[in-house]
Amino acid sequence: MTSQSHEARQLVQQALTLYLDRVQQEPANDILRKAVKIDPDFAMAHELLAQISLNSAEQVSEQKAAFATRKHATASEQTVIEWYQDAADHKLLAAIPEMNEVIRQYPHDKWVVWMTTWWLMSQSQFERALDVYEQSGIKDSPGLLNNMGYNCADLRQFDKAFVYMDQYVASMPGDPNPLDSYAEILRLAGRYDQSIQHYRAALAIDPTFYSSQFGIADTYSLMGDQARARREYEIGFARFEVPELQQVLWKTRRASTYVREGDYAGADKAFQEIADYAHSRQISQVEADTYRQMAEYQQDPKQAVAFLNKADAALSEGNNAQKIALQQEEAQVLRARVELALKTEDAATAKSNLLRLSKLAANSGDKLIDLAYSGAEGAVLFSHEHYQDAISRLEEDITDPRSLKLLIAAYQNTGDSAGAKQTSELLANLNDPTTEQAMVVPEFKKCMQTSSCGGDLRPVSLPHSKAQAQ
Repeated sequence: MTSQSHEARQLVQQALTLYLDRVQQEPANDILRKAVKIDPDFAMAHELLAQISLNSAEQVSEQKAAFATRKHATASEQTVIEWYQDAADHKLLAAIPEMNEVIRQYPHDKWVVWMTTWWLMSQSQFERALDVYEQSGIKDSPGLLNNMGYNCADLRQFDKAFVYMDQYVASMPGDPNPLDSYAEILRLAGRYDQSIQHYRAALAIDPTFYSSQFGIADTYSLMGDQARARREYEIGFARFEVPELQQVLWKTRRASTYVREGDYAGADKAFQEIADYAHSRQISQVEADTYRQMAEYQQDPKQAVAFLNKADAALSEGNNAQKIALQQEEAQVLRARVELALKTEDAATAKSNLLRLSKLAANSGDKLIDLAYSGAEGAVLFSHEHYQDAISRLEEDITDPRSLKLLIAAYQNTGDSAGAKQTSELLANLNDPTTEQAMVVPEFKKCMQTSSCGGDLRPVSLPHSKAQAQ
């Protein structure tokens, strides 16, 4: 990494180690801010700060600074910066070859392997991320062990994830983050009691390690104790000063507790507070995402449309967000419009929004947009009783509970009881505390415990309403 200042270069190395191995993100950001102040032309320091900052405006400004100062860096550093710039501009067909060139040149460099695997994971390219790590031959990086544990958990390979976590804990005894990460992966695997034990053990080591406090809250929410979950969230907000984007994350999860218990008025109040905060801070993608989530659990289709319109208005402002984040959010809003139109039996609106989503996905190279399109198209095909075609699309989106629910019904309607049973088990064990999970999984678990869909798993159809969506 090129810098005119030896001190600035040392600070960046210190920040990277602090961030990757100890996951102390905000202290690492503070150190990176010092580095770019010492050497304003330190392009890679700007780039790293853009990538790990927890402030939306800073992410945007530091990406611009990295691109503006790249002439002071080496050719390989410039390739990294151009890769991230193309990704930010949503030019993924250019970004992917640039990423591949960097990893080709430095397949065994810890920082390059981290940048590559992290970016692939953010694009839901989990198999490719695991391959890059395994090909690197790196065995002594605690941070990469941590990341691969999460990567395997996303692949539902929990036995392998636990092996990585055991190695991570052993590599950093007495540090809270390995226990915190282990707790989250235990929670994803549905081992709630063990998860809480690990979170509390992390807090016993470091009472200021706030992610473990919020992890406890997340776990109680998934366990079905929403009142206890909200108390734990409030303890976290009262006790700790939480960075902007993480505050939004956990306030969103707190709002989702109301969805889990069917208190939609409570959910509206909690989500609206987040949307108002995002608007006041001019964080357009967060504001749009909040309104999109509000739309998805609404019981009144007209109110749902109103919230989706607010989401579109926020996206059109485009403040303090990279183009890639805005277009990924646009894809989610379009998917929500398709699904709402199907619920209200408005085939024309579903078709027109699916076409818009198709155009957005075409040639984008964006895995997240492709997944949104697969889920939406699968839902449309299902509504037309084209079950086999729906299966092929829904199987591409098996991390989303909405797609899994329809996939079960599609398997049932084609007589594939084994596929329905396997997918039912996957859906029932989806333990990520998102609003989408809150909308689908708790109700599905109750259904599985009754005769209505426990043994025979009766076909599940989309709910209908007489109201029309626009």
